[in-house]
Amino acid sequence: MYYVGIDVAKEKHYVCILDDTREIAVKQFWIYSDVLGLRDLLAKFAELSLNNDDFIIGVESTGAFSENLYEYITDADYKVVLLNSYQTAKYRDFSTMRKIKNDSIDALVIAELLASDKYKESYISNDDYQSLKVLGRLKKSLSDKIKPIKREISTVIATVNPEINKVFPNIFSKTAIVTIKAYPTAVDISKATPKKLTKLFRHIKGNNFNEEKAKFLIELSKSSIYAGRAKEARALMIRTNFKVLELLCQEKDEIELQINSLLYNKIEELDSAIENIRTIPGVSDKTISAVLGECGNIKRFTSAKAFIAYLGLYPTQYQSGNSLSVGRLAKRGIPIAKHALYMAAVASVRHNIELNKVFYDKVSAGKSKKEALIIISKKLATTIYSLFKYNKPYEPKRVFLPRR
Repeated sequence: MYYVGIDVAKEKHYVCILDDTREIAVKQFWIYSDVLGLRDLLAKFAELSLNNDDFIIGVESTGAFSENLYEYITDADYKVVLLNSYQTAKYRDFSTMRKIKNDSIDALVIAELLASDKYKESYISNDDYQSLKVLGRLKKSLSDKIKPIKREISTVIATVNPEINKVFPNIFSKTAIVTIKAYPTAVDISKATPKKLTKLFRHIKGNNFNEEKAKFLIELSKSSIYAGRAKEARALMIRTNFKVLELLCQEKDEIELQINSLLYNKIEELDSAIENIRTIPGVSDKTISAVLGECGNIKRFTSAKAFIAYLGLYPTQYQSGNSLSVGRLAKRGIPIAKHALYMAAVASVRHNIELNKVFYDKVSAGKSKKEALIIISKKLATTIYSLFKYNKPYEPKRVFLPRR
């Protein structure tokens, strides 16, 4: 048996091959991270053995650089093991006992970890789950870009038209955006007429902006504290940011449609348990898509505890002798899925009678609201796991059975 460790990088991959005795079978080498380089790698394997089953190949799951390598070697009928980088880092620290890291050592460490048989293989999602993951992360990326643009608009509006909030508490509502784009500053609004303002909203359904509000807004603008400094530049800044904001929001809406299409038309066909998860009050499609995209097929977990551990919904713990300290929520895990479950916990307190009771029982027992919400997040994760694995709809009487 040959144990192959490959340290993946953008331009070159470093390779170390050990034999049954954990001795280096061939001198360490590197290959280019292209098709020719991968062909050279397979040729090296063939020189050692023509039996593909004689090789176990380890690669760190670094995403961008490891995916194509994994697919290529797997398609060539070799066994490839994806390893978590945290796992290999800990094994390197243990085996070298020194803070040393370079490509050659990393390749050797991966090969030694495979030979020790103490590794834990990372999970590979199928194409639909992977697509859900990619779209979910793209959606988060767009949301992260939207937030600073909104802050920038709010900051400028607070200078050029601080009184507008008395008419539009939310400056990102449809009527507020239409008004601000047409009249960005208090100076602009002060020159408008009630008729011109109300004319802006003729094609907006459901708005309650009338002539009385228009007059009030104009009066506020005429007595505004803003004197008009850098008016044109600031107006341009506001309009430009709104254009960018609208584009990002449109793209985000399109991504959400694609995510829903995956849930309803593809993944749901693979497993009807998704419909069961929808029956949990407080759990939306956003929660389901985030959890499934980041975790893949939940049935692969051996227990609810294993699922919760994978998510990272557990506190850090340190014990020495008779002392035991419990810290904050673990940083490891799946941030997007954890956040989705936390927000679902907030919604559940409002819409789920049983979880509402759990929340207030925990708060009454001395837990902080955040701690209580984390407890509910874990309860939701356990419930989702059970409904998904056993293909049963949500039944509060079964979920909240009293302990004996």
